[in-house]
Amino acid sequence: MVRYEELLPWGRSSTTEAVLEGLVGDGLLQPNTVSSRPVWIAPREERDLKPLSGYIVSLVRLHERRFGVPAGKFVRALYDYYKVELHNFAPNAISQAAVFVALCKGYLGVEAHWDLRVHLFRGAL
Repeated sequence: MVRYEELLPWGRSSTTEAVLEGLVGDGLLQPNTVSSRPVWIAPREERDLKPLSGYIVSLVRLHERRFGVPAGKFVRALYDYYKVELHNFAPNAISQAAVFVALCKGYLGVEAHWDLRVHLFRGAL
């Protein structure tokens, strides 16, 4: 049996530059066009992910499901409110946020707004 403590920190990423280039080919990531400031950086040998200033840690699975970066204002407000990073949200939390955005845009005809979500759901996620 694996204890929770043994799972932290995460193990080394198995993602390679080739995998990320595949996402570029599928239109899910922007291509690196400026070598002095790449849009994305493949993980190296480090176990603890500490992104460079101006970069975030993202998961390939999120991009494969078209939930990439840059995230919209509503999603940025969501993870800013909870003081976490995007990859900390469980799939159900992401689904709930997507349903709220669809409700606002498709049914109410308004942009999803964080204050409306807090008012309706009292900040629960």
